[in-house]
Amino acid sequence: MQLPFQKTTRRSDEIRRRREKKSRAGQNSSPLHKRKLVTPAPPPVMVRKPLASTASTQPRPAARRQQKIHRLHNFRLNPAQGAEISLPALPRISLNWRFVSSALAFLLGFTLYQLWNSPGYRVDAAQVSDLQYVTSSDINMALGIVGQPIFTIDPPQIQADLLAAFPELTAAEVQVEFPNTVAITVTGRLPVMVWQQDGKSYLVDKDGWTFPVRHETATGNLPVVEATGKPPGVTLPDRPETSIQDLIDSKVTGKPLPTALAPTQANLLLSTSMVKSILLVADQAPAGARLIYDPAHGLGWKDRRGWDVYLGNEQEIEIKLSIYRSILDSLKGSENRPVMISVEYVHAPYYRLEQ
Repeated sequence: MQLPFQKTTRRSDEIRRRREKKSRAGQNSSPLHKRKLVTPAPPPVMVRKPLASTASTQPRPAARRQQKIHRLHNFRLNPAQGAEISLPALPRISLNWRFVSSALAFLLGFTLYQLWNSPGYRVDAAQVSDLQYVTSSDINMALGIVGQPIFTIDPPQIQADLLAAFPELTAAEVQVEFPNTVAITVTGRLPVMVWQQDGKSYLVDKDGWTFPVRHETATGNLPVVEATGKPPGVTLPDRPETSIQDLIDSKVTGKPLPTALAPTQANLLLSTSMVKSILLVADQAPAGARLIYDPAHGLGWKDRRGWDVYLGNEQEIEIKLSIYRSILDSLKGSENRPVMISVEYVHAPYYRLEQ
């Protein structure tokens, strides 16, 4: 009969014998056999881009995260000899939207500053064409745009200022061209005579409109009428004409011009028929005669021989001139010398002799 503790002893002895047998088998094996049993190490695993879960659980160190990989590019120098040169590539630069917007804002601000302050975008002087009795310097002084940036030029405002400052202009066209050109084309009134009254001179066009004489050379060889009073039904402005200095002061201070005329507001002085009659008398009057106008006696001239001739209004001027020549022929054989010959009324001409 076998007891339980005896069975356990035999089993432990059997396990001990197995272990000793395995140990002796390992000591008696050859080195070649050992190398064959060695398991090689697994190859390293290269991870180019970590997974989202890995990146969140195991963040990379700051120093390694900021490290930039510089790639090398090989260039062959001599294929026969196998010579090569390695050059590093430029690092990649990543731009975000904040950097781009800041750069664009800086670039735009710098561009606007350069355009505003650059002499190449400032007006030197307005180029005015079709001028006759107004000079370019007069217009540039009145407008005050010399040296101004081209971006501040307002063509409609310049047109209104021109017509207000120069009643002799009937129309003006303003064109602004980059980088600094202001071209102005004007249409002006053409004077045919000069009207002098109360110490002032006015140019008169063929329709009877008046405008100031800005330069003495503007009168030229135009006929001059010396008037002792204004024609009937005509009101000349009592206020003085707007000067160039007044226009400049108004531009600087911004105050309105109390003496400025409204745009295209010239003064109607004479009728068209009266202008034609004056031009006819100027052509028929003796050489050296001075044309005159008297509110009581009308149009006439001062003869250089010492008498005054009055023809009245503009009606029937040619007939009146013919009657005057007849009266003058009748007085040639006489010793009487006239001081005034009046043909104001065709049916009642008369003359006055010296006493």
